[in-house]
Amino acid sequence: MPTNDPNPVSLIKLLSDDHPEVANAARAKLLELGEKAVAFLKVAASKDADPKIRTQARAVLEMIRLKGVQSQWQTFSRLPDGRLKLEEGAFLMAKVSYPDLDVGKYREHIDALAEQIRPRLKTRFHPVQRLYVMNKILFQEMRFRGNWENYFDPENSYINRVLDRKLGIPISLSVIYLLVGERLKIPIQGAGIPGHFMVKYKDARTELYVDVFQEGRFLTRPECVQFIVEAGYPYQADFLEGVTYREILARMLRNLILIYGERQEEVLAKILTQFLQSLYPAG
Repeated sequence: MPTNDPNPVSLIKLLSDDHPEVANAARAKLLELGEKAVAFLKVAASKDADPKIRTQARAVLEMIRLKGVQSQWQTFSRLPDGRLKLEEGAFLMAKVSYPDLDVGKYREHIDALAEQIRPRLKTRFHPVQRLYVMNKILFQEMRFRGNWENYFDPENSYINRVLDRKLGIPISLSVIYLLVGERLKIPIQGAGIPGHFMVKYKDARTELYVDVFQEGRFLTRPECVQFIVEAGYPYQADFLEGVTYREILARMLRNLILIYGERQEEVLAKILTQFLQSLYPAG
């Protein structure tokens, strides 16, 4: 049967063809059809008598889904830095591994965190006092914490799973902290310290860093310099500068690409590499 037949049902039958070139051509055509083929693929994935077709149909459905997420990411990543939202990017990234992600539910979860903190913030409080309150509630009462035991678990890098488990790595916990701070109008930003990640507050008289991986421990600038040097990095002043949301998302992606590469999960590593390339297009 020719693979230029636009009928999705005919193309799906070819997914089990003994000739790889025919099956590959049928798969490519189904991917080209995209959403027009989804309903037919869902039927085949659950009801076709041929187990090979069921398996292949599920694989094509996943490819179409990921293609859709990639398209959303490409549109998102073309936004200028001033319009690039950390929250939107973090949830789009999570959709790669969590097809049924209910973004609305997790946005409400972050809203709820902020609403538990808000009543305990007095109007007269300096932003640093507000951070003390945030730390007490998030790390002492709610028990958000760093995952020391299984640091390289990819779930530590996905915002939905960090919220579910209250476990994360420095950058993902920092993202939660930043998003809560944003809702509470506390002027904080990420600080991309090498080998670590912190949250920074700075005004005309105060410069303070929050190590969310260690339950919100406060550090001064000299203490951060000491931390960097003791970790074996040659200190550079820009290590302690605030970073853009684009830089935060890129660092999250690099972490996941490294993890999936070491696990030989090539499909996820490739997709996330394409996400990273979209954030910083050549030329």
